[in-house]
Amino acid sequence: MRENIRPQVHRDIPFFHQHYDYTCGPACLMMSMQYCNPGMQTGKALEIDLWREGTFVIVYGTSRFGLAYSAAVRGFKARVTSNTGGVDFVDRFIPPLSDKDLETLTYHFLERRARCRKRGVRERTGTITADILYDVLEADHVPLIITSTSYFGREDLPHWVVGTGISDTFLSLNNPLDARKKKREVPLSDLPAFIGYRGSQSMVEGWKE
Repeated sequence: MRENIRPQVHRDIPFFHQHYDYTCGPACLMMSMQYCNPGMQTGKALEIDLWREGTFVIVYGTSRFGLAYSAAVRGFKARVTSNTGGVDFVDRFIPPLSDKDLETLTYHFLERRARCRKRGVRERTGTITADILYDVLEADHVPLIITSTSYFGREDLPHWVVGTGISDTFLSLNNPLDARKKKREVPLSDLPAFIGYRGSQSMVEGWKE
């Protein structure tokens, strides 16, 4: 919970429904980019392009550095946050990845991180809290957050969502799994469990200067 009471923040972030089980990250990134640049065209073709750029390859999901890189090459500013500093949530998979697959996945993760650093993508390591989310939204940045699909009544898989607002009691969000935009709120008291996948937190925030 945040110690100081601050005014509610709400951002009217466009909604985009993911077309494939594995494109939650690209769908969320398109919401962010279209909010920052309302004239930007989005659609299924861009969704797949973003997925190709950000995929872990060994698993179908997209990494924080993959999404940040896609934002950076399109002229947006980005910062990534993680509570581990390591490869996103891959050691949480059940069953675990083989040593060979983990080596390949780690290579792609590090390669995208190196590209992000060349593009000036910011990095920080720390716990993602309500205070941090408030600061991100107040600065008019768009936070993309990893959670689990289990919070939406599905099997337990890593899943990207978009934070759209925060109050003293709730975090509001867009969930690209929804067939159409609908109101989603997570109590701030649930954030420690909601943010992250099996304890591994990742966030990408984007904005346009």
